[in-house]
Amino acid sequence: MNTARLSLAAAALTLSGAGLAMAQDCSPKHSFTTLTEGTLTVALTNTPPYSAEKDGTVSGIDGDLLAKFAAENCLKITYEIFTYPAAVSAVQSGRADVALGGFYRTAARDQVITLSTPVYLDQLAVASKEGLSTVDQLIGRKVGTVEGYDWVIEMENTIEGSTTYPSSLNLAQDVQAGRLDAGLEGFGAAVLLHAGTDVKVVLLEADPRVTATTLASQTAFLLPKDNADFVTAVNASLEDYRAAGVIGEVLAAYGLDPSAAEVGESRVIE
Repeated sequence: MNTARLSLAAAALTLSGAGLAMAQDCSPKHSFTTLTEGTLTVALTNTPPYSAEKDGTVSGIDGDLLAKFAAENCLKITYEIFTYPAAVSAVQSGRADVALGGFYRTAARDQVITLSTPVYLDQLAVASKEGLSTVDQLIGRKVGTVEGYDWVIEMENTIEGSTTYPSSLNLAQDVQAGRLDAGLEGFGAAVLLHAGTDVKVVLLEADPRVTATTLASQTAFLLPKDNADFVTAVNASLEDYRAAGVIGEVLAAYGLDPSAAEVGESRVIE
């Protein structure tokens, strides 16, 4: 990973960070309310490169984009670390304004929270020391993934004995230690977590038994059902960032292909 590029990207996105956001003459770009006045409360999943905590604030692809949004709207950021399911619940129950973590746009999530406009695309990868690349190669082996991914149920139905982990880091550690034969993970996270190891990361080949292999998943910020002005502001900003090339730049800064910012028409995974 090019740390210099990451530092430059973070500096550009935060626009001098809290100093700008909290300046007395700051004029918010959009008009909306948050759970706490002047603050954006974030349910953060620690799943780099999508989202992470760094230097006391949010980081990662989603975190950098949200930091830009917060600065433009004169907000400081507070956050708490959650698992994927708990982050959904935090937004649904009114304990967080937004959840970050490269969340896939699924029909189940759409029923309980509001999905933002698609942010970028992510693809299903398999991490293994043998370079496994097909579902058939995974059957009969020790396979794991992270709870909350949309392919969990299909994985469990197809690969007997497969298991879920609370975080991407836990999954990666077991693959690297040989306790698992393979881990199913979002491509970006898998590349980052296994960099410099003997684990190979490849896209899982298309297979109708695992829907995520046939169509790249769109990610979203998770937003409340009862704050239409906030949802409108987030969506407008994300589309502005896409048009200006900002999302592509952030993806590239974290080592991902900037073309993943071109998401196509909005869709959800059933």
